[in-house]
Amino acid sequence: MEKKLKKVQNGAAVGFVVLKILRILLIIAAVVLIAALVVLAVVNENDLPLEAVKDGKLVLEMKDLNLGQLGIDKVPDIGGLVQNGVLTLDLRDAKLAILMLLGAAVLALAATYVLLLVAGKLFKHIKKEDTPFTTGNVRRLRLLGILHIVFWAGGIVLGYFIAAEFVRRLALPMEKVNLSLNLGALLISLIYFFLARVFSYGKAQGDALQEYQAMPVVEPEPVPAPEPAPMPEPEPEPMLEPEPEPIVKPLPEEAPAEKPIEAPEAPEEPQA
Repeated sequence: MEKKLKKVQNGAAVGFVVLKILRILLIIAAVVLIAALVVLAVVNENDLPLEAVKDGKLVLEMKDLNLGQLGIDKVPDIGGLVQNGVLTLDLRDAKLAILMLLGAAVLALAATYVLLLVAGKLFKHIKKEDTPFTTGNVRRLRLLGILHIVFWAGGIVLGYFIAAEFVRRLALPMEKVNLSLNLGALLISLIYFFLARVFSYGKAQGDALQEYQAMPVVEPEPVPAPEPAPMPEPEPEPMLEPEPEPIVKPLPEEAPAEKPIEAPEAPEEPQA
């Protein structure tokens, strides 16, 4: 059992290090995007050193481009962006559209960073604790599922808004806006909730096992021998009234008998 726990802790340690490296890379990417946002917001589109820029618009004939290098013979008309082989782009609208795309990318990186941060804490606690089935880990798994659903729904709404605004500002046909549902993120959220239920069940089993092990062994008390039933007390004999003694009449006294007259003893003869 200890070997299996050690393997789980080693895997959690590796996952924690990998997620930490990914968070550092996300921070670097976010810093680059934010710097690009600042530069793009400061730069005036009319000051671009391009001959095709006139009154804040980029007007460029497609025939002047070497389309052969791009594998394109001719660019078809695309709404109000390309007409009759001429590209007309309002740089201000294009600038705002690019700023929105960069801002959305920064938000996506921030959401991913939050998810990696929560997952990193989960791996960190699994690495340190004696069991992965704890209340904190169950809470973190549920939080990951909730964040995935929130970011998934928010990404769909934000993506549709940015795509519609991008198409509108570039004068593209609205058929280019495609609302796609990423069901993979929803599936991951359901997996997180399922794992939270599994961890909750494991925690309940562990608590029950600890209570059973901590319970003192109670030796059965000896059953006392049954006391003999008290002997019934003998019932007192009924008191009988003494019978009256019969009255005995005294008999008449007899006259004393006369003593017989004894004869005188003969004189002893003299011995010779």
